[in-house]
Amino acid sequence: FMKNIITLSLFSLFSLFCFANKVSVDNVSITGQNSASNYKFVEFDLSWENSWRTSAGPSNWDAVWVFCKYRATSSSTWSHATLNTTSGNHSAATGSTIAPSSDGKGAFIYQSADGAGNVNFSDLQLRWEYGTDGLLDNDSVEICVFAVEMVYIPTGSFTLGDGNSISLESTAAFHSPYNTSNPVTVSTSLVSDVHADGGYDDAQLTGTATVGIGIDGDGGIDTNDDGTVDNTSFPTGYGAFYIMKHELSQGQYASFLNKLTSAQDLSRFYNTTAYRQTVSGTPGGRVASAPNRAMNYTDWPDLAAYADWSGLRPMTELEFEKAARGSEPSVTGEFAWGNTSLTTSIYTFLYDGAANSSVSNISSGIGNAQYNTTDNNAVGPLRSGIFAASSPNHTRIETGGSYYGVMELSGNLMEYCVTLGRTGGRSYTGTHGDGNLSSNGFANESWPGLNAGVVSRTTASYGFGLRGGSFNIASSAMPISYRAYMNTSYANTSSYYTGIRLVRTAP
Repeated sequence: FMKNIITLSLFSLFSLFCFANKVSVDNVSITGQNSASNYKFVEFDLSWENSWRTSAGPSNWDAVWVFCKYRATSSSTWSHATLNTTSGNHSAATGSTIAPSSDGKGAFIYQSADGAGNVNFSDLQLRWEYGTDGLLDNDSVEICVFAVEMVYIPTGSFTLGDGNSISLESTAAFHSPYNTSNPVTVSTSLVSDVHADGGYDDAQLTGTATVGIGIDGDGGIDTNDDGTVDNTSFPTGYGAFYIMKHELSQGQYASFLNKLTSAQDLSRFYNTTAYRQTVSGTPGGRVASAPNRAMNYTDWPDLAAYADWSGLRPMTELEFEKAARGSEPSVTGEFAWGNTSLTTSIYTFLYDGAANSSVSNISSGIGNAQYNTTDNNAVGPLRSGIFAASSPNHTRIETGGSYYGVMELSGNLMEYCVTLGRTGGRSYTGTHGDGNLSSNGFANESWPGLNAGVVSRTTASYGFGLRGGSFNIASSAMPISYRAYMNTSYANTSSYYTGIRLVRTAP
């Protein structure tokens, strides 16, 4: 045994994590090398604000998805570190739980008992299987720890659709079959006979109503519209999963770019300062002057690349509705905070762009969101979690939080989801990213809309669309069930009103 054979260099880039949604990773070191079994521990402190775990009500918790990137000191290329897949082989801090993924791409860390408030976990240790990654005992490396706030969505039933009349084709909302407007209950891991309004979906099942969206009545996903159950692995939202608490921030995206090669970076960087986008610099030196602000000017390949690189995956539109509505009955026209209450005040900001940015005139007892009325001049997205920080009473309605505590699902930026309306979406099986990208910076997963690293322009293969409304769009697009932008012609290019939110199936 030799001490400090694998060395650690802290990057100035690492400090960006301190500004990402109030998550802080500090005092990173590597220790406890076992040369016989080729592993070592990555040790660090982890803290974040407004954490919770509850056994009542939604019966869920928030967590942080932690993953590591490393590079040999002789190399300029960063790689994804493989972690041990057994919980007991990591070392949790007092009051914390470490739940590693089964593929070794990362681990969820969360409170081990009910509680609420800020948390600070010291001396956490993740077991890094460096031998699995092809490193030798005497290799010298640099390592970086990444942290993304997530929310646990438990297994359970929920409803799709909100009872809007199917004559209101502009909503394109889900509803029960046979030309009724009733919501549909998802009560098993498979979904039976769901339909949608109007002309926003190309596909339908043989023998179903003329506005079907391709869900087979026998309980599976029909990927080729032949009436046969093909894909029983489609993530319907019934099973447990984690979802990002906030839309991806500009600081997080800059940190992602800084771990790519120059060729990869150029595929993923959109050079603009419009609409509050602040990521700038050159490959390897990207910075965000407003790192807490939600990242806009993204497209589907950007989302897929970040998902693949981080070990996460795209969410389905069913998971979007589950994360927003939870187990509560649907309300016609409801926003993510569970009712139709919505402020019409034009927001005024304090410390705009800073970590403590807030709304000085936030509405009390009314739903708050950034949309074209409150934004007024279509300036751009706000800091992630700004309404929770500004709310006078910290209620779900005032903060704009979902049933499970997910923020900004209505307003701020539109969010990409895998659609049920096209065959490319219905073939999605929910595989997770492997931490690696193609040499030109594209996701290498078999996810909808991707074909050898290029967005497929074949109509049937799009497989994705947009949900949730944004700062430049009217409030009519913000309800949970609104699906008009799931027509993927809206999602082909980097847009100033689109952001990134990802999920991962619970271990």
